[in-house]
Amino acid sequence: MARKKRKLSAEELQRRHQRALNTFVRETWEEIPAEMEVKLRSLKAWGFDLLAGLRGGQQTVFVAREEEHRAAGDVYEEHGETFEVREVWKALPRGARLLIRVGLEDRRGVIRAYYRAAHGDEVLLFSLPAAELLLAYFKKRGFGKLLEAFHSSGLTTEFIQKRGEHGRAYAFEDLPHKMRRALREAHDLLRKRTRVGRFTLVYFGKNKDGDDRYIVTWLLPTIHLFDVDIAERVDKLLAALD
Repeated sequence: MARKKRKLSAEELQRRHQRALNTFVRETWEEIPAEMEVKLRSLKAWGFDLLAGLRGGQQTVFVAREEEHRAAGDVYEEHGETFEVREVWKALPRGARLLIRVGLEDRRGVIRAYYRAAHGDEVLLFSLPAAELLLAYFKKRGFGKLLEAFHSSGLTTEFIQKRGEHGRAYAFEDLPHKMRRALREAHDLLRKRTRVGRFTLVYFGKNKDGDDRYIVTWLLPTIHLFDVDIAERVDKLLAALD
């Protein structure tokens, strides 16, 4: 027997309507970027070491997570492939660049990183789920709020930060200063830096202990989060709401 659907009461409908009207949005949309070129030393900032040696018997360059402490002479297997470390690159080639591309595969975001060799060829360094790479990077950089608020990642990455129970949503005119500042700073970041993304805020006032109750969401191009300055600004904005 089919379950009878529960009808929302007039009070619940009114509360949802009031919340919808007082969820404030800042957004801007150009084309979502899918690739970015950065300096090769950025790998260190993300928590990876660059290695040279044999991968599947072929001479190439590849990466390993910093905490694995790979050294010259190490031989190991990963995802069915054999790696033999010949050299851990301390000094990188002058002008070396890294190309990172974001795509969708098996219903989730994937990051592929390529090393651009001097002769122009692109060498695949790694292919990882975007969520795995981002979380390792946030941990490495100490972006605690991004770690806490991380929700999902594809071509864009979503963060959700909630505090307290829902209640009556406040009108814009009644927002405290720090909530208005968050809207302003999010708008500036979207307009001036990422040019793509969406920020929403709904505020429910303070609880009996004087703590703010709210829901904030960020939707940003995954590729831009590898810009340390952008990631740091998002992390600080989320921290400022507490």
